[in-house]
Amino acid sequence: MITDSHIIDTVSAHHLFSALTEAEFQQLFSTAKTCKIEPLENVFHQGDKASRFYLVLRGHLKLYRTSPSGQEKVVELMREGNTFAEALMFNNKPFYPVAAQAVSASELITFDNDTYLKILKSNPEAGIAIMANMSIRLHHDLYEIEMLSVENAKNRLLLFLMQNIQDKDGNEGVIELDIPKRTLASLLSIQPETFSRLLKKLAKEGLIEERRGHIRIINIDALYAASDIPVQPVTGGNNE
Repeated sequence: MITDSHIIDTVSAHHLFSALTEAEFQQLFSTAKTCKIEPLENVFHQGDKASRFYLVLRGHLKLYRTSPSGQEKVVELMREGNTFAEALMFNNKPFYPVAAQAVSASELITFDNDTYLKILKSNPEAGIAIMANMSIRLHHDLYEIEMLSVENAKNRLLLFLMQNIQDKDGNEGVIELDIPKRTLASLLSIQPETFSRLLKKLAKEGLIEERRGHIRIINIDALYAASDIPVQPVTGGNNE
């Protein structure tokens, strides 16, 4: 039984669990396990039986698929506070369609699917919470489809930069890079060499400046102008 008060508080505050009664929470926690994952270590592999879902307590993970030819494609990135694999509990034949691997040293808490399903059947509010979570994930997936529908690699990178600007200050902004560039390149379906070349080209053109752990957008208006795709400008500063 997990007794760490910080973990208990983190889980109980998460919207997937906040609607549970004390008895339901204890029932779910009786099946919960924590695990620490080192970089490049897999949580599960594509095709494994899906009997549990996960909440990231710290660190970063990537969800990816491997093609028959062995090529890896990153599907989604998981950060602290994200859950993954919960939708699979509703499948008749639950197998993980992707693999999950740590990008950095990570800690997870994992829950039993059958136990959570039993709770959902008796608690409508918890059911609404997981539907809301799936709706958020659906909107994220639509964003990914929009990103990948852009044919030109440069425009895919520009779209990512423009839609992930943080700490906007006037015509400048910052994008935090908390994952390896190779992983981000795979997410954008860009070869790593091409990705690095595009970043260097944008820096040479005076549009961005690469620094350790982040990219500074020197001129947001010029960055928009460099793309030939319509993008909704970011507004305000300190975006979450």
